[in-house]
Amino acid sequence: MELEKLKEIWTSLDDRMQQQEGLKTVIIKEMLLSKSDKALSRLINYSYFGIVLIISVIPLFLWAFRYAHTVLRISLFWIVFVLVIWILVGGVYGLIKLHKIDFSKSLSSNITVISKYKMFYKRGTVITCSIGALALALCFVDIFLSQQGMELWRLVAVITAIPIAIVGSYWEYKRMGMRNINSILNSLEELKELEEPDEK
Repeated sequence: MELEKLKEIWTSLDDRMQQQEGLKTVIIKEMLLSKSDKALSRLINYSYFGIVLIISVIPLFLWAFRYAHTVLRISLFWIVFVLVIWILVGGVYGLIKLHKIDFSKSLSSNITVISKYKMFYKRGTVITCSIGALALALCFVDIFLSQQGMELWRLVAVITAIPIAIVGSYWEYKRMGMRNINSILNSLEELKELEEPDEK
């Protein structure tokens, strides 16, 4: 009789433990999905902000073109123009990729999309920084070869722009870009690991 009671107690405890474990898993899944959704929203909002900023700069950029009277300055203009167009096109393409992420769909498809976006983001950053470095180099050349002599304000502006560009690019790449991308990717992979035992 006592043995049967012990068995009942053990079965009851086992059921409670399984229920608690299931509840714990559900809570973890919700937390991971919420974390992924917030990171995705930050990436999307920042991408929209970048596109609007680039579009607003284009008229000012075209207005400045009238001061490009030398071959060097015309070359510099076209390099910066290519950079602006590249950032604009890359931003739109990135947004299309990000909007393909749907947490109601399968985890595998979302992991594939965010992994491809991560690779695109890395390559895009390298291309953007390379074109930007070339533009800065041409600015220095233009300053030193200027017929009017080396204008101090231009030199100060270019030298000031270098650390600002480096810090800004680093912050955007590490803090805004890769941090949120990795947050989504890691959360989705953890969710996949949690779902694998259920499938078995």
